Amino acid sequence: MHHLAITPRDFEASHKFYTEVMGFELVKIVKRQAMGGPDAGWTKHVFYSTGDGGFFVLWELHLKGIDHGDDWDPSISTGVGLPWWVNHIAFTVKDLEELEAKKQHLLAQGCKVSEVVHEFITSIYTKDPDGNMVEFTADTRPLDQRDIDEAFELLTDNSPAVLPDYPGTVYLPDGRVIESVSSE
Repeated sequence: MHHLAITPRDFEASHKFYTEVMGFELVKIVKRQAMGGPDAGWTKHVFYSTGDGGFFVLWELHLKGIDHGDDWDPSISTGVGLPWWVNHIAFTVKDLEELEAKKQHLLAQGCKVSEVVHEFITSIYTKDPDGNMVEFTADTRPLDQRDIDEAFELLTDNSPAVLPDYPGTVYLPDGRVIESVSSE
C-alpha cells in the first residue's frame, strides 16, 4: 500500500499527534484547488513517512458549501456507526525491540497503550485525537501454508466463533498496568 488518507477534525492536533507521538516525518504537501475548481475550495494533501516505505496522509480541507459544524465524527469506525476498535490503522515495526521502544515513547507522550500478543504478531494500540485506533505491529512468525489453508477454510465458515477475544495488557502513562480479559 502506498498511503492511507483520512480527514481529521482538528488538523493541527492530528499533525502534532502523528509527528510527535507516532514519530512520523512530514515529507510532502500537495496544495491544490478542490475537485470542481476554485469555486469548490481548496485542499492540502499532507504526506508523512511512516518509516517502512509507506505514507500516512492527512487531508486539510477548505471546501466551500460544506460545513460539518462541531457535531461530525471523523473517526473511521464510530463515524460510520461501528465500535471504535473495528476499523483501525496498523503500522509495521521491524521487531519486538522496536515495538517496545514505540510503546515506551507513546507512554512518555501521555498515551494509554494496550498490548496484545496474537498468534503471529504482537501489537500495541492507542487512539489518535479523533478516536481512531492506531496500531504498531511486529511479526513474531512468518505465515505459512497452514495459515493459508486455515484462511480458506474459515472464509466460508459462518458459524459463531468459539474462541474468546485476545487478552491484553493496558499500560497507563502513570505507570499502572492493567491486565484485561480482552483487547482494549
